[in-house]
Order: sequence, then structure tokens, then C-alpha cells
Amino acid sequence: MHRAKTWWKRTPNTVRKPFIFILGFTIVGVGIVLLPLPGPGWVIIFAGFAILATEFSFAERVRDALINILKKLADYCKPYWHRLKTTFNRWFHS
Repeated sequence: MHRAKTWWKRTPNTVRKPFIFILGFTIVGVGIVLLPLPGPGWVIIFAGFAILATEFSFAERVRDALINILKKLADYCKPYWHRLKTTFNRWFHS
């Protein structure tokens, strides 16, 4: 893995950056298309921004903002999840 990473970083920016740009935005686009369908649309979008963040600072900021939103959502939902879990445990074990 180290050899591949070293080789990739030695690749000229004129090749590496456009490749990452096209790959990352293609994956984000596929994720956006998949949003109305059942499946991993958001996960694919996050993966696309993670790929873009390897080379572009704007994608790092977007990725960090998305992670912060997910953390806030998880903190908000945590009490409800525990209450729901307790209710289901009582229901199934009574």
C-alpha cells in the first residue's frame, strides 16, 4: 500500500487532480441520482466528497460540514433511539 501511495503522490498534478476531480464528481453525481431510490445515496455522496477531499480544500470543507451535520443528527436522535430500543425490548420480552 505504501508503494502505491508513494507512486500516486509522485504522479504529476496535471494528471492526478483532473482524475480525482472527474472520479469524485462522478461518484457524487451517482449518489445524487440515487437519492430518491432506496439505497445508499447519501453514503455514495459522502464517499465522493472523501475522494475529492484528498486533493481539493473545498471538498475538505464540505466533507467536514457533512460530518458535523451527521454528528449533530446522531446526538439529536440518541435519546429517541434509546427510548425506542427500551420499548421494543419490553414488547418482545413480555
